[in-house]
Parts: sequence; structure tokens; C-alpha cells
Amino acid sequence: MTKVIMDCDPGIDDAIALTVLLAHPEKADLMGVTTVGGNVKLEYVTQNAKKLLTFLGSEAELASGQASPLVKEIETAGEIHGKTGMDGYDFPENSLDYPLTSDNAVTYMYDRISKSDEKVNLVATAPLTNVSLLLKTFPEVKKNIEHIYIMGGSTLQGNITLAAEFNAYVDPEAMEIVFNSGLPITLSGLNLTENKAYLTMDEINKIKDLGHVGVMASSILDFYASAELAKGMTKIPIHDACAVISLIAPELFTKSTNYSMDVCLTNDQYRGMTYPDRRTDAPQKNNIKVIEDVDREAFVQFIFDSIASYDKK
Repeated sequence: MTKVIMDCDPGIDDAIALTVLLAHPEKADLMGVTTVGGNVKLEYVTQNAKKLLTFLGSEAELASGQASPLVKEIETAGEIHGKTGMDGYDFPENSLDYPLTSDNAVTYMYDRISKSDEKVNLVATAPLTNVSLLLKTFPEVKKNIEHIYIMGGSTLQGNITLAAEFNAYVDPEAMEIVFNSGLPITLSGLNLTENKAYLTMDEINKIKDLGHVGVMASSILDFYASAELAKGMTKIPIHDACAVISLIAPELFTKSTNYSMDVCLTNDQYRGMTYPDRRTDAPQKNNIKVIEDVDREAFVQFIFDSIASYDKK
């Protein structure tokens, strides 16, 4: 059984990713969920994780983590995800009673990973502040980490700026630490998520018919989609689900390339830009598996089946 800790900042696409992950206990044992400031402030993302874990019937441990990036002040994305980060659905009031195992995600991850009898996979769908601090503070933990699956960066366009994807932009120093950790990394960036791994509005409308979890998912996706449509997008990217699905159903992704990747740390319009060294004789600073294509029809069906499975249990 694949052991997993998910580091996230729910966030609507994080919510879909967590929903998909918890739908497949036969493929992944979710040991714990950790939160970090990102899409909205830490207080909200932690509350949102409580709401989701309660709603989805999970008993996974929950730990809150870093409120701010390593170097700069946090910038959030409330205009996309709403003030609370997960607007669009009224979760039960008792959701906030979900227990918090720790308020230090870094020491929490170190404790669980170092004591695990099997190597642990990390799925990171947020700024990499928690993960970078784990690897820098406790480098010995690397020997018990099997793989890191990241949603972040891009080999093409940006979204928060012309050059940078949001998670990379919020904490590029953290991303550089993780990229250069020496651990196996699979990266789902904007080159995949915006161009290949998306839902249409017709598909989002169909989700509401997939049971009680479908009603929740379609409600928050409607809010998320409205912000994307206002920007002129017609394809609604489900960014964070790619990191989860690359772990539990990697066969859906049809093309990937390994690159040595850099992260721009300058304080200008290129801050947070991630770029691959495409030279044939490129020095291997790191070796990141960058996913470049997906069987979109199978990807959408996997999300649908995952959501529908909750009413079949």
C-alpha cells in the first residue's frame, strides 16, 4: 500500500484533488494532511481541510503548517477561490470540530515519515514552504521519502504573472530547495494543467449528478469556473488533481520528459519562473520528471468515477 502525506492549501482545485485521493484507499493510504498558507491565509485553508475531511468521512490526521513563505510576504488568490478559499458550498457547521493533530506541519511530517515502516510519498499542491523546511531542517528524513508529486511551475506560460505559476511565485525559494533535494520528483505544471488537464463547463455541470459529493464538487467548481471565465478562459484547469492522479493512476499521462529545472529568485517580473534546461549537454543540477500530456477523456472519467464512488461505498 502506497503511504501518502498531502501538503495543500484548499482552495477549490485542492478540494477536488483531496476528494479524488480519498476515493482510492485501495491505491493510497493517506496518513495525514498538512496545510500551508497559499490560495488563502493559513486559518482558512486549515478550516477548509477540516470541512473536507469531515464531509468525505476521512479519519486522516491533520496538521497546520507555515503561514508565510520563506522570504517574502504571502500573496493569496482569493479572487479565484473566494474569501474563504472554498466558497460556493455550505459545509456542515460541525466540520470545524475535526481534530488538529499538530500546529507544526514540519515536525509532524518528520515524525510520521521517519517512523513509518515504509517509504512515504508526498503530494504537494501548494507553495512548497512546509516541504522545503522539512528537507532543510531534517535532511535525514529523505531516506524515508519515496517520491514527491508536485503541482507547480511550468515549462511554458505563467498565470499569476507572465512568467510564473502561482505556487512557484508565492515561494520560489522553497521550490528551489525541493527541486535540488535529490529526491525523485514528478511535476504537474501549467503546461499540462491549463492546456491538457481541464474540464469544460458541460462536464462541470454533469458532476452535480454524481451523488452527494458531486453536488459539493460542482458547487465549488461553479464558483471557481466563474473566476476563470471572467478572465476569458473557456477550459477550466483542475491543476491539483494532476499531482494526485500522477501518483495513483500514472498510466493516464501519456508523455513526460526529464529536465534539469531552475527557479528564478530575482525580484522582478520573472520571479518564480521555472525553466527547463533543454540543451543536449545540460549539466544535471537536478532531474525533474515533467508531465507534458494526458489522455484527457480518461482523466475526466477518472475524476467522475472518483466522485461517484462515495455513494457506492
